[in-house]
Amino acid sequence: MSAQFGKAQLFFHSEQNDGEAWLIAERGRILRRWVSEYPELALGEPFGVERRLLDAYGITGKPEDLAPDSDLAGDWAATWGDCRATTVAEENSVDPTKAAADTGSISGMLVAAAPPFE
Repeated sequence: MSAQFGKAQLFFHSEQNDGEAWLIAERGRILRRWVSEYPELALGEPFGVERRLLDAYGITGKPEDLAPDSDLAGDWAATWGDCRATTVAEENSVDPTKAAADTGSISGMLVAAAPPFE
C-alpha cells in the first residue's frame, strides 16, 4: 500500500494486555515493525516516541536486542515502556481512539476493524 499511496500504517492495541504492535511503511519500505509478543519479528529502527521512551528507560539499542531474561527487558516488557500502539499512532498520524465520529475524513485515513478470534 505504501508503494502506491506513499504511506501505510497498521496499529494493534489491546485493552486486555495482549500486546502492542505497529507497522509503519513509506514508499514501499518498512520503516518499523514491532510486535510486543514476538520481538524477534521486529524490523527497522525505533524512532519518534518509541525511541524517546527507550532512551528514558536507558535502552540505547532496540528492545528486540535485549536478552529476554535481563532486568532491563523485564522492566520494559512489564509495561511496554508505556509505548502503546495508540501513542505511536497519534504521533505518526492519528489515534483512532480519540477521533470523533463527526470529525469527517482525516486526510484520507482508512480504518479497518477485524472481528475477534473465536
